[in-house]
Amino acid sequence: MKKLSARQITLMAFCLLLGLCAKKIVSPVTNVLTDFFRIPGGSAAVGFSLAFLVIGRELVPVMGAGTAMGFVQALLAIALGFSGYQGPLALVTYTLPGLVIDLTAWGMKKRGLLYFILVSVLACQASALMSNLLVFHLSGVALLLWQLVAACSGVVGGACAHILYGRMAKIIKSGGPKQ
Repeated sequence: MKKLSARQITLMAFCLLLGLCAKKIVSPVTNVLTDFFRIPGGSAAVGFSLAFLVIGRELVPVMGAGTAMGFVQALLAIALGFSGYQGPLALVTYTLPGLVIDLTAWGMKKRGLLYFILVSVLACQASALMSNLLVFHLSGVALLLWQLVAACSGVVGGACAHILYGRMAKIIKSGGPKQ
């Protein structure tokens, strides 16, 4: 990764912290749905968390920014006790979606609504699959339902990321909100 400015590092830190906070705020609401279906709740909330990593990657368009944000987010989640059942395995399950975000950003040049939704869905799928492989070991209908919930979360998170990115980028490029 190339050398980052203090502004870029600050934007990345802001986005990864917002992602952690978003997941903690949304999780209790999504757990009502996932508890009913008897699947782990993280798959429904992950789209909102990863939306901020997608935004951060777009605000700091440097290869490796998404991976770095995912890794730091994992360290913070472990340190703050937010990693739930995953414990230290969160290093993998939080970093992998960041890598997927970087690779998707590298592969797609057009940055419209479809891009934000696609990158969010792919990152959510990677997170859910890795969590299942390392921790939950779901199979059959439960796994299919869990992946479907993660994909829906990615669609909603991606759409929100598209809207928020448009607004944030406009404010950042103009030098901040006008008084």
